[in-house]
Amino acid sequence: MVAKKRNTRKIVKRRVVSNTAKKRNTRKMRTPVRNNKASAFFAHYTRWLIFLLLPLTLLLLIWSINYWLSNPSNLAIQRVQLDGDFNYADREKISAIIRPFIKTNLHLLDMQALEAELEFEPWVRSVAITKVWPDKVWIEVDEQIPIAFWGDDRLLNSYGDIFDASLPEKKGEIPMLYHPDNQGIAMIKKYVNVQKWLEALPQNIGISEFVEDARGAWRLKLTNGLVIEVGNADHKKRLKRFVVGYTRVLLTEVNKLRKVDLRYSNGFAVSWR
Repeated sequence: MVAKKRNTRKIVKRRVVSNTAKKRNTRKMRTPVRNNKASAFFAHYTRWLIFLLLPLTLLLLIWSINYWLSNPSNLAIQRVQLDGDFNYADREKISAIIRPFIKTNLHLLDMQALEAELEFEPWVRSVAITKVWPDKVWIEVDEQIPIAFWGDDRLLNSYGDIFDASLPEKKGEIPMLYHPDNQGIAMIKKYVNVQKWLEALPQNIGISEFVEDARGAWRLKLTNGLVIEVGNADHKKRLKRFVVGYTRVLLTEVNKLRKVDLRYSNGFAVSWR
């Protein structure tokens, strides 16, 4: 009986110890919860701080790069590629225009000013400028291609643009067109039509001059020196009539002809040398 009592006391004691340990464990588990809240608070405000500082850092980086590039000696232009057909434009003259502009870097290169300066040249129709980082400029020149003289002192290109340039060596090789209202593209179209209407003439005869006045009256001069007054009406009909009369009647007398006047309803008048 005595032994049984002792065992009972030991069991109770163990239970008490076990309950105490549980309480201690519970207290230890509550402590990390407080630490997690502090960590979450710190992480939340850290994210906001990064969110605010990142744009400022980027702005500072951009400012630093821009400040560095604002020095012309940094990444200075080392190469210039000049392309285009230079049949009429002076390549050396164009290169001389470019040189002052490229004494800098690509960031500071004034492309608009360079383009305007180059296109001021009479034989330059347009310019395309491309920056090739880090130190190269590619310039492509679209040259004026003259198809006719415009009056006595200007030229006309295939787009109908009239430009100021001199080309004395082409006198007699390309035609002279003119309209007092500078209707370049319209005159090109009319010139093409006149060529078709006169295609039955001998192959060695072409149009050297084609002038239209403010009233719409046409005046032609052929490559053989013959002047044709067409008038301001029925242009196609009158020129077709002239071709028939020229090939059938006047061809043998061509050296004696000076002028033909088509401004008649049923025929034309001839002036002799």
